[in-house]
Parts: sequence; C-alpha cells; structure tokens
Amino acid sequence: MKLERLFEVKESKLFAISGEGISTESKAYPVKWSDVENGAEEYNEDFLAKLRDDLKALEEKNQFVFIEPSFDKNAGYEQFTAAMKHTARRIKDCVSVIGFAIPAEVLENKAFYIEELSAKHQQYCFFCKQNAGSDVVLY
Repeated sequence: MKLERLFEVKESKLFAISGEGISTESKAYPVKWSDVENGAEEYNEDFLAKLRDDLKALEEKNQFVFIEPSFDKNAGYEQFTAAMKHTARRIKDCVSVIGFAIPAEVLENKAFYIEELSAKHQQYCFFCKQNAGSDVVLY
C-alpha cells in the first residue's frame, strides 16, 4: 500500500501539498527506541501494534504527527536506523504520519537514515531540532 504525499518541505519549513504552511507545534509524537526494540533486531510487536492503533485513531480525527524517536540505548546509528525502519513498516498504512525526526545522534549519518526510512515510504518528510539542510524541517 503506497500512500500519497500530503506534505512537503521547502526551505526547512513544512507545507501541505496545496502550498499552505503548516506549523509543527504539537506535531511531535515521541517514541523511545527502547520501547521499539528489546535487543538487536528483537522488536516489541505489542508496543508497535499499540502505536499503530494510536496513530490510526489520530487519522480518524484528521490529525497529523511526525514520529520523534529518542536515541535512548547504547548502540550504534545502524541499529537505531534498523529499529526505526521496522517501526515505519509497522505503521506504513497510517496516513496520520507525516514522517520521522532525525535525532542529534544520527545527524552525522542523516543521508543513510533518510534513505533507509524513505525506501518504502516516499511520502515521509523529515524533521530535526538542528539545521540539517533545506530539505529537512527545522522544529
């Protein structure tokens, strides 16, 4: 199931495809890496199923969020990226998801992170609390 792109990034700001500017205030949906992954490639499917249910409930209210993952484990960016890619697969049909934030710990490897998460989710926009280029929303 391929979702249509509803949002785009221009000059580090979020816009609806219609061209209307969108505020990112109250759009971050925090997700802890440690809630997603118990150990390397051992995913908490119960947590991910509940996350999907919660995001589907937002969809019914026509509300949109971006996933703001926290890098709260002692492992490398590759394992983190794999966990977030798995998360993206589990919520792939959630129209309410605008995209994913890029944690500071991954910023140095942002191209890899974006490529991995965009592979099957080309509708995603990416967000960062630090300036990460004009193609990433600064929030």
